Amino acid sequence: MTEQPTPDETTANQLASLQQQFLAMQESLMHIQNDQQQMHDVLLAQQEEIGRLNANLSKVNGDMERLLNAEESPSPEDEKPPHY
Repeated sequence: MTEQPTPDETTANQLASLQQQFLAMQESLMHIQNDQQQMHDVLLAQQEEIGRLNANLSKVNGDMERLLNAEESPSPEDEKPPHY
């Protein structure tokens, strides 16, 4: 015949189970917080890189615009003197 646990033993077992569940939840939360911090760090790095890329793109666009404008306007050597 198996012996039934006393109410105190049952409460102690339930408390131990709840403590284990709580510790498991705390561990999971720590991992989630760590993952969240890593994602935040990656996001910040990506934002900085996007800022640098946008600055470079603006510079390239400006350089291209200047080159296109330089090609459209004739150089002084190509212009005929006014007496021709």
